[in-house]
Amino acid sequence: MSSRLSVEERRAHLIEAAIGLAEKKGVAGVTTRDVAHAAGVSLGVVHYCFESKDALMTELVKALSMELRDSIETNDAVWQEVGTGKESLRNLVRAGLELLWLNIEAAPHRQLLSYETTTYALREGEHTPAKLAIAREQYLFNDSTVADVLEHGRMATGTQWRVPVATLSRLTLNVIDGVVLRWLVDEDSAAVRSQLDVLADMIADYTT
Repeated sequence: MSSRLSVEERRAHLIEAAIGLAEKKGVAGVTTRDVAHAAGVSLGVVHYCFESKDALMTELVKALSMELRDSIETNDAVWQEVGTGKESLRNLVRAGLELLWLNIEAAPHRQLLSYETTTYALREGEHTPAKLAIAREQYLFNDSTVADVLEHGRMATGTQWRVPVATLSRLTLNVIDGVVLRWLVDEDSAAVRSQLDVLADMIADYTT
């Protein structure tokens, strides 16, 4: 890796190396030394960019979440000629969920990794409470991301929520988590799309 890279570029490179390793070995099996070797840098570079493995794992889960967020937010076609009203919001949400799903379906190992980071943090947190921060940071980030997307949709369609958006975003994320986990088990993509239809209907029902 070039010495001319900025710290942020180095961090991104190390995070991607950590993701690749974790997909193969599992989160618990990844060490900072492994990451350094995979990224082609010294161990000191890893420790310079991340104070600990836990800090690296926290950024790893954020990176996975940002990939999914960007699959929706960076697709301008979804946000063009949206229309107004409840039905328009429903269609917008469903289109966003479809983009999210296509990203998930294309990278099942990354979705499995996101669940593994959560269970890793919970198991390790029994002995090291600070490790719980990995899972908590993951869900706080995801809650905020979903809330931002829902709010963007609400404003684009001129609708209003009947419940706090924080409640709705948390519920939406919980449903998506369950749907994706079930798909990782049975690989029934048709069932996923049917459930996403229901989820879009449900979200729209909470608007006026």
